[in-house]
Amino acid sequence: MLETFNSKEVEMKAPSYAVFASFSDLTQIKDRLPQEYQDKVTVTSDTVEGDYNGMHLGLKVAERIPTSRIVMKPMEGFPLDFSLIFDIQDSSVSTSKVKVSVEAQMNFLTKALLGNKIQSMLDQISEKLAQQAV
Repeated sequence: MLETFNSKEVEMKAPSYAVFASFSDLTQIKDRLPQEYQDKVTVTSDTVEGDYNGMHLGLKVAERIPTSRIVMKPMEGFPLDFSLIFDIQDSSVSTSKVKVSVEAQMNFLTKALLGNKIQSMLDQISEKLAQQAV
């Protein structure tokens, strides 16, 4: 069953084209990572990957809709099939609204085990986005 988890919509102090440009090129993620992780990941404009708890994990950009949507999917070997979605829209000339979602194929047990963790992760991401400058 397809399950969808949504962050709250947050306002960023940048127009949608700037937010899109910042999020759609994954090379810009590396500078935002905590220092202790920056040497442990490999980043291209379309992918970010690294080792975590003995597993090699990665995300790739699966879809870009200019200035409005970025969809990321896990690379091979990830134990869960999901989409991480950033929806972006202008709220004024200099600000935009961003909502982050996860869509995942989950059975009842998987949702019971991971649903709260996914929602917590989305809430943390949206809080950081609200505080961040592009």
